[in-house]
Amino acid sequence: MTWSSYYRYILVAFAVSFSSLLYADQSIDGIMPEQAYQQGTLLYQQNKYTQARPLLKYATAQGYPAAALMYADTFYANLFIQTKEESEYIVKAAEMGSIIGMLRAGGSRAINEESRLWKAQSSRVINNLAEQGNAFAMELLYSSVKDRGEGYRWLKKAAEAGDPFSQCELARRYEMGNDWFLIPGKREKETERLFKAAADSGYWPAMRAYAFLLHDQGDINGYQAIIDELIEIGDAAVIRALGSYYRTNGQEELSAYYYKIYVDSMGHEGKETNYDTVKFFYDEVVKSLTPEQINQVDIKVKEYLKTHTVRYQKRIKDYEYTLDSFNLTSN
Repeated sequence: MTWSSYYRYILVAFAVSFSSLLYADQSIDGIMPEQAYQQGTLLYQQNKYTQARPLLKYATAQGYPAAALMYADTFYANLFIQTKEESEYIVKAAEMGSIIGMLRAGGSRAINEESRLWKAQSSRVINNLAEQGNAFAMELLYSSVKDRGEGYRWLKKAAEAGDPFSQCELARRYEMGNDWFLIPGKREKETERLFKAAADSGYWPAMRAYAFLLHDQGDINGYQAIIDELIEIGDAAVIRALGSYYRTNGQEELSAYYYKIYVDSMGHEGKETNYDTVKFFYDEVVKSLTPEQINQVDIKVKEYLKTHTVRYQKRIKDYEYTLDSFNLTSN
């Protein structure tokens, strides 16, 4: 059994066992903190925020700062200002040493009374890490500094330092025409290099982008290998995209298969949800299927979901970085 297969098996078993526990309406007090954190994280990745909240809240109380950030995210409602619940748990994350927690507690949307102190502290910590060559800190500077030119310079530094999000973002910018490339073909080569580097690190959006790039270049085998890997992982975005692809190409049964995997796995809460759209198109494509075809789709979906857990990646690793991760103190 490969490591990816082993991980998938554990994830599926974990999801099934805790789904049964929660739906049995049992108290979460008996759950181990790590189990609550892992299951809350999975539900968060599946856009099932209402179900995720009690688990993430419990994990926060047990000392998991990333759980506090995810819990805060479930209360996000406004681009310009944090909600009360969002702010409360961002501050909790910051108090537990979360790097992103400190940044958000001192950010432009912050409403807590000590936002200026958090801003000063996060700036000191992140700039110190960036000066030491930390790619994660460089990416945070890219997304947080006000000057766009300075932010773009940090994006480039973060990409070259190996941050997969930054590599993918910079590649997309090159695709859209950012920067000057005097040598013919240099832009395309840099775009491909960055997408591939981010994809090789396991960053799902980059894997999708690199797969599509290979497809456009005529490398169908390379494209299919990456898409197959993402299906095996359970990437909700590629599963949704395949449903759309087969629908627009008149392959309704395959479209229904992928759409139903998404509908049966995902929730409809959060900023990154396409549930209602997917459900609408699923209902449309099954109208053209026979009862036998619909039954076959149902059987195949159940077989897939026995051994796979569908979710978005959502960069959980970044949420887990704390002062302790870098042997830093808050002083």
